[in-house]
Amino acid sequence: MVFAPAASAAGYGCAGSEIDTYPVKTSGGTQYATIHLFYDSSTGNNCAVTVATTAGGYGTSETTMASISECSGTTLTSCVGGAITRKADAGSYQYYAGPVSVPGAGHCILVSGSRTHNGVVAGNQYGPVHC
Repeated sequence: MVFAPAASAAGYGCAGSEIDTYPVKTSGGTQYATIHLFYDSSTGNNCAVTVATTAGGYGTSETTMASISECSGTTLTSCVGGAITRKADAGSYQYYAGPVSVPGAGHCILVSGSRTHNGVVAGNQYGPVHC
C-alpha cells in the first residue's frame, strides 16, 4: 500500500517537531488518513493535522477532520467533558484538515481525526496522550 507523503512542520502549518503519528482506519482496517502530532517546546503548544492516504483518496475532496483537546486531567473524561481547550477543523479537503493547536505543556492531550472516502468513514481518537 502506498501512503501520502510524510508530514513536515512547514508543509502543514504546525510549529515545532513531529512527536507522534496515529492511524485513522475504517472498521475494516483500511487506513484512510494519518494524524500527525507536533509539539513546539518554545511555546508549549501541541498541533495536529489529519492527512489523507492514497487509500483514503489523497488528492480528492472528501470530508476530513482534525481535532485536538487540552485535557484538565489524565482520564478520557477530563479530555472530553473537562477539556480546557478544544480546537477542530472539518471540511471537504483534498489533502489534510488542520492545523489545529492548543496549549499543552503540563497537560495531557486528546487527538482525533476522520476521513470519508467513497461513502466509507474512518475515524479514530487517541488519548489522553503525552501527559
